[in-house]
Amino acid sequence: MSNSVKKQAARSRMKYSGELYKAALAGIPNDRSHGLDSFAPQQRQLNAMLALGLFNRGDEDASPKQWTINTLTWYTIKVPPRWNRLIFIADAPMNVAQYLVPDSEDYLRVPGMRLRGGVFGSCYVLEHVPTGGELVVTDDPNGKVVGQLSDTDRRMLSLDTPLLPEEKRLCEALPVMTADAQTLLAGIAVRMSMTDPGRRWATGNWYWDPLERMGHTEVEGYDDPQRRLWGEGDEWAAQWTGYPYAQDVALALTDPVIGVRDAKISTRRHGYEVTLKGSVLKIRR
Repeated sequence: MSNSVKKQAARSRMKYSGELYKAALAGIPNDRSHGLDSFAPQQRQLNAMLALGLFNRGDEDASPKQWTINTLTWYTIKVPPRWNRLIFIADAPMNVAQYLVPDSEDYLRVPGMRLRGGVFGSCYVLEHVPTGGELVVTDDPNGKVVGQLSDTDRRMLSLDTPLLPEEKRLCEALPVMTADAQTLLAGIAVRMSMTDPGRRWATGNWYWDPLERMGHTEVEGYDDPQRRLWGEGDEWAAQWTGYPYAQDVALALTDPVIGVRDAKISTRRHGYEVTLKGSVLKIRR
């Protein structure tokens, strides 16, 4: 892929993601794609697992709500993924990192997530031990790790701490997920803060509508959203109250410019189906 084609892809991607040009360019791979879904297998697995934590909340949700990382959907976070790491760009990276990394058996967060190193208050490099995936939380607008990393922070478990028994149990309790299903679920996570420049859809970090198509309080459940994302193998379903609109998530996954390659959308009586080869994500409204 030539540099000019990569630059063009980066400019196209940033129109949707709000990334700076350098951040978008760093995420463009050599496969002629926008890079949002070009992951190493272990990274794809982690990103899909994070989706379960982010998009389960309330009385009817699945067990990953116990991780409490759904709180991060009230933060303003840009998500510029790379093939070997996920990046969260946030104004309060320490707060975000503390929602992801356990500090004890009482606060497990994402089971198996550990602090590899951090720059106090500005950047944290996390590693998910069970999958080998990596997550960087930073306030650098280009998504970079800036500064000298320290490998200790008493508020977060480090790589020196082996998996706790409860973490092992939680990981083993997660359903089997095919590679295509992982791609769809990871696709929701990396598109959780995007807006179509053509104003057809917006995901708004799952707490507001950047297109302001309706009064904020007119959307059912906006102040106490209920979310469920669950399934097994190739069959998955998502349903929620509040933002974003169900159609917007389906359109984000299948957008002709920034969608998951080969994903297709179809309308059903109670919502939408997004399919990728043999996998299906049913989005109910």
